[in-house]
Amino acid sequence: MHIRRITVLNFRNLEPATLELTPGFWAVLGDNGQGKSNFLEACAVVCSGRSHRTERERELARRGEKWFTVEGRIWREQRGPVDLAVRLTPEGKKELTTNGSRASSLSMYSREAASVRFSSDDVEIVRGEPSLRRDFLNDAGSLVSQGYVYDYSRFRRTLEQKSRALRDIRDRLAPPASLDVWDAQLADYAGRVCARRERLLRDLAPLVRELYGRLSGGAEDLVLAYSPDVPAPPSLEEWPSAVASALAARRSEELERGIPLTGPQRDDVSISIGGLDARGFASRGQCRTAALALRLAQARLAREQTGEWPVLLMDDVFAELDDRRRGLLMQAASEADQTLAAAASESDLPAQNGAFAGRIRVSKGMLSFEW
Repeated sequence: MHIRRITVLNFRNLEPATLELTPGFWAVLGDNGQGKSNFLEACAVVCSGRSHRTERERELARRGEKWFTVEGRIWREQRGPVDLAVRLTPEGKKELTTNGSRASSLSMYSREAASVRFSSDDVEIVRGEPSLRRDFLNDAGSLVSQGYVYDYSRFRRTLEQKSRALRDIRDRLAPPASLDVWDAQLADYAGRVCARRERLLRDLAPLVRELYGRLSGGAEDLVLAYSPDVPAPPSLEEWPSAVASALAARRSEELERGIPLTGPQRDDVSISIGGLDARGFASRGQCRTAALALRLAQARLAREQTGEWPVLLMDDVFAELDDRRRGLLMQAASEADQTLAAAASESDLPAQNGAFAGRIRVSKGMLSFEW
């Protein structure tokens, strides 16, 4: 898929603009602080219905304003064009529309288009806290399966209800047996999430390994594996039973401490490079290459399982790479229908004649084309 047209009004520091885009690799150029990242964020918002940088919609409005609009026409290989819009009203109400009709939920809106964002901060997926790797799993899962979105949403809701029940029990407002209903539901939804994550990582692992090998020149091997909090059962179908057993085993401790202590909210992903744990032993260069491989694999898996490439949004990820890796990354990214890559200077991007579909210049929030 690709963004055919995007309109921004009162979004961050961007001046009102409408851009007509084509498939291909687009260079988004401008000095730091001019609005390149804000433009890529607008592209992500129109594709997914939400920002990857903040959960507070008010922060997306231009300084001094209380509303914003981002509209886009997305062309999809499988389903043709769709008109999408994300708006914040002056009253602070968020509105999502598809083809002019109100979307009933964010999950309904996000079915229409997809994007994958690359950032220099992605190195923290490799070397940072487990929560960042869980976020990566959730992003990847949501791109390939609405079932993942549904099961994870129900799991989180049930986990919150169990947390409240534990507080009520601690405050002697409810009996310990009141946990039974929530643990029964958690065993079901958490078990489904674990099964989906195990399957997802089985599919992602060979793609990440291949892409890391391409980007690193085959210098070492990368292995990706699921590290669930609940001990993995012999088969995917047994995950609900495995979660139920783990919940029962931790019941007394949870009652004592007043918080949930086991489940997918404590999962992790094991990443090893050259046989060593990447979090503890990989260099920054290895972590950077691994992070790029993870994001590329996320996008490629979406293509394999849905028939559509997500739009790739690359925010200053080329600058820290050597020329060889820049060329290899551009080659891999160019497989997608559309890539928008932000850079302070065109010299940060691979010098390949005819490689760019176009250039977008960003200066003090103003968007313009360069040919």
